[in-house]
Amino acid sequence: MLEAILPNIGVDEDEATDTAGNLALSQVDVESKDGLAHMGWLLNRDTNAVDIHLPINEFAATHLAILASTGSGKSYTAGVLMEEMMMPDSRASLLVFDPHGEYDSLGEMRGSETFSGDGYQPEIEYFSPENLRIRISELSVGDVMSILDNPSDRMQERLDGGWRAMQRRESRTWGIDELLREMRNQYGEDDSSVGALEWRLRRSIQRNDLFTTDANVPLDDLVSPGRCTVLQMDTLDSRDQQMIATVLLRRLYQACLAAVRNRGDDPNYDGEVIEHPLFSLFEEGHRFAPAAGDAPSLGIMRTITSEGRKFGFGIGIISQRPSKIDPDVLSQCGTQVTMQIKNPEDQKAIRTSVEAAGEEVLRELPGLTPGQAVVSGDAMNTPVLIQVRERHTEHGADSIPATSQWRKAHEKRSQTPTKSESADMGGGESSGTEDLL
Repeated sequence: MLEAILPNIGVDEDEATDTAGNLALSQVDVESKDGLAHMGWLLNRDTNAVDIHLPINEFAATHLAILASTGSGKSYTAGVLMEEMMMPDSRASLLVFDPHGEYDSLGEMRGSETFSGDGYQPEIEYFSPENLRIRISELSVGDVMSILDNPSDRMQERLDGGWRAMQRRESRTWGIDELLREMRNQYGEDDSSVGALEWRLRRSIQRNDLFTTDANVPLDDLVSPGRCTVLQMDTLDSRDQQMIATVLLRRLYQACLAAVRNRGDDPNYDGEVIEHPLFSLFEEGHRFAPAAGDAPSLGIMRTITSEGRKFGFGIGIISQRPSKIDPDVLSQCGTQVTMQIKNPEDQKAIRTSVEAAGEEVLRELPGLTPGQAVVSGDAMNTPVLIQVRERHTEHGADSIPATSQWRKAHEKRSQTPTKSESADMGGGESSGTEDLL
């Protein structure tokens, strides 16, 4: 398969490798390995024969997409990249949005000699679903409109006026009660639109445990060089996951922008400032930046992928359905790790949105096996086929082995005394419990 790619783009295999057996992927010092992610080895060569290293600076600045069908190894490959980014020579500031709880094994990096050096040990922090909250005052009026159930134009006008007045207040720990008082002060105690808004605001926000009036978790507790923070969202519904991403990404973006504009030195500025680059990975990226355009997080995702490079804010999208990712977001991902993809619609989306995906690359995708990938884009001199290396930490997203689990469950059930006999499904009388549904 290697020969199917390299000659078509005018690169000789021998010229593409250096004397140390490394594939020269960009204008970087391959010998030093500083700031390089060891992805694996050139496919169809012996293990360790030709190492593949990806320049972290390149994909962290120009964004990254890891695209593969289910079971092809996309989450495993993402884990490899995260391990490399947390090595002593990189010490990344990494934030992971984990909708399915697939990355709980990253904590194995703590105390591991593989990830330590020069007094450095990576920090791995987890935020469980019950600890993921949004302060109400951090919502924009647009966020609130998306949460409420089809507010009328008149209700939107009332909400906009009240919300803007609340945002001008010095205190940031106000809630729905204070907002309603403000709207009644502006529009009168008996205003019917405010009354209709009250029911919607209390139902959708005040009674939703996702929202709080408490102070925010400082961004320094979430993102810091040498720290990987995993937001575990597996018990939250998609809309709540999107809303968390919306508010947090907006805070992070504004903090990065403040650093570029030197607001940290302004005594009159009381906002947050992030003075180091950061990188955020989104498992199930199509959930946060859907092609359908109906997620509140889509707007800030588009902003960061189009402008984040100037502010040191990179994004990685991991998805098994490229066709369901917003084309504007996908097209801004300058580096791609593409694994087995057979779905014609997903191949079409890659062809349309990924500039580096030529026909020779797309021809390889259906025949790849799990753990094999095509790496292409801004971080590469040429697309290459690789075998992804083994992870240093356990992989937490393997498929459940159904047959062995069935056997174990059956053996356990057989050894447990039952309170009643099995129901007769052949029309005879049943001695089991009836009306279970």
